[in-house]
Order: sequence, then C-alpha cells, then structure tokens
Amino acid sequence: MKILLIEDNEDLNITVKNFLEVIGYDVTSVFDGNDAISIIDSTQFDLYIIDINIPHVSGLDIVKYTRQKDISSAIIVITASLGIENFVDAFNYGCSEYIKKPFHLKELDIRIKKLLEKNTMENFKISENMYYNFRLEELNIDGQIVHLRKKANRLLQILLQNINKTVKNDEIINFVWENDIKEKYPLRQLVTELRKELNSKVNYITTKVGVGYKFTV
Repeated sequence: MKILLIEDNEDLNITVKNFLEVIGYDVTSVFDGNDAISIIDSTQFDLYIIDINIPHVSGLDIVKYTRQKDISSAIIVITASLGIENFVDAFNYGCSEYIKKPFHLKELDIRIKKLLEKNTMENFKISENMYYNFRLEELNIDGQIVHLRKKANRLLQILLQNINKTVKNDEIINFVWENDIKEKYPLRQLVTELRKELNSKVNYITTKVGVGYKFTV
C-alpha cells in the first residue's frame, strides 16, 4: 500500500516514515506543500497523512486539493492543535480522520488499518447485474466490462462515492476535469453519456436543477 506523508518536522517525518516502512507500507515523504502538490499531480496513493502546519501551501489546502484529485483514498490530518474552524474545514474538504500530536506510532497504525478496512470498496453493487470495481475503476454489466471514457468514469466514481446524495456541480467539475480551467464544461452532455452507458430502464442519475446530480440505488 502506498502512503504519502506530508510533515515539515524532520525528526517526526523520518520517525513516522521508518515506522510505516518497517510494518510493510510503501511510504513517500515530503516536507512542504509545494513538493506535495507536485507528487499528488503525478502519483495516486492509497492513504495521505497531512500535517496542517506546513510551509508554502497549508495542510488544509492540501486536503482540499487532494480530494479534488482523488475521491476515494483515505486522508489523515495530523496537528498539534486543531481549532474548531479548522476541524470543520478539514472534514468538509474531505479529511477521513485526524490524530493529535503527540501521538504513539501504534495509535497511528491502528487508525490506518481501521480506515483502510472502511475505505475498501472492491465491488460496489448497483443492481443484480451491475457493479463498479473502485480498485480497477471498471463498470461491469451482465458480466461484461463497459469501457467508459475517462471523464465518464470519474463522474461515475464521484456519484457512487456520494450515493443517494446530491453532488454539487462545482464539486463534480473540479473532480472530473481535475481543476482544468475552461470557459465551458459539458457536464450535462457527460451525464447523458453516462446514462446511456448504464443502459438501464432505471434512471439512476437524477438532476437537481441548478445544484447538481444524485446517483440513487
């Protein structure tokens, strides 16, 4: 399992990295926000461990940016003190768990294992003949893999991750187009395309006009 550790305290960074590697994790560690952004842009991880107070780009901004790029992997925030406003922002931006400094390494290990158990979505059942494999990023209908275009695939991922909840248009656009700035985003056409690929009499994707879309099962 691949972990990205973002911690500017050199001693703690090295200690946590060594500990996680000893117990079998593949750990990449960085010390500041700029390096973190570069790595997040090029590599996907199973877990992100992010310190709130890091140089150049704040940990909260890193959490938000990470979640826009990766909707499914777990994020643990570590901090010496987390005020209520930062606490709310961290979870609103997509934090999965937090741990307060100082902490025991075994506590971190336990939290990681619990999160990974919770975060494992091998086959998400949509109907009796349809499921989505998050690890392989594949839609399977009637035993056959449906080859979705990348953007249709990402649209399906974010809707399934928020099953039975309306996902706002801006959140979908940020995730599907990966922060690519355009004058116009053909979101409506993409939803129509995905509906056709699902090839079902059931209208799984409903529209809340002016707000967003919801996948209902």
